[in-house]
Amino acid sequence: MGKYISSYNALKSISSFKWSILLILFTLGGCKSIDVKDKPDLLPYMLKPVALLSTKSPRNLESVWPELMDKMEQKLKKMPVLGRITGIKELNKKLDVNPKLRSAYKTYMSTLTLTGISDKEIALRLEDEFESPHFLLLDFLSFPCTKECPSDEQWVIRLKLIEANTGDIIYRARLAHQLDEDEQDTESYHALAEKLISDVMAEFQAGFIVPWHRWRYEHMKKVSEINSRSEMGI
Repeated sequence: MGKYISSYNALKSISSFKWSILLILFTLGGCKSIDVKDKPDLLPYMLKPVALLSTKSPRNLESVWPELMDKMEQKLKKMPVLGRITGIKELNKKLDVNPKLRSAYKTYMSTLTLTGISDKEIALRLEDEFESPHFLLLDFLSFPCTKECPSDEQWVIRLKLIEANTGDIIYRARLAHQLDEDEQDTESYHALAEKLISDVMAEFQAGFIVPWHRWRYEHMKKVSEINSRSEMGI
């Protein structure tokens, strides 16, 4: 009898464990995640100047877009691994006094957002004018959602760090969100946009790092090189 009770308890424990695993998987499946892809070695891209680029504001965010971009710029400036940040206002000043540069910039942005390809020739010119070897693009898209959606709108937010002279994507984060109906009133709409941009930025801040041992190795290597040169009388 005791043997059967022990077997029953064991089966019960296994069943409870399986249900716990299923519950965890279900919960994780329901969470919105941010898709990230980056270079395996980020050290060569650290401490470099960055120009902040942004697509045109979605129609219903136009009134708060400048404030959202300003908040994003301030967060970037607090990241110790980035160099000088050239914000959107500063870029616009350069574009306002140079119509040909603005035309080239529009062409570059159009090609980049529609095809995902960085036009290297234009990028090199922008790199020189913006004094930044890296571009950080915020691509915020709003479009209809009709298939099994809680409302008629969905957003896709992409953050891309691009090396100007090669067109390589150094870091990319992507977040998709289907809006609920109660998120479409003006106040909730604006607050949600700010939150999701902040979420993507937080992912960038957490992911754009170099392990401490790699920093230490590079530092020790530079010290060693300096010592070697000193010994050779260089």
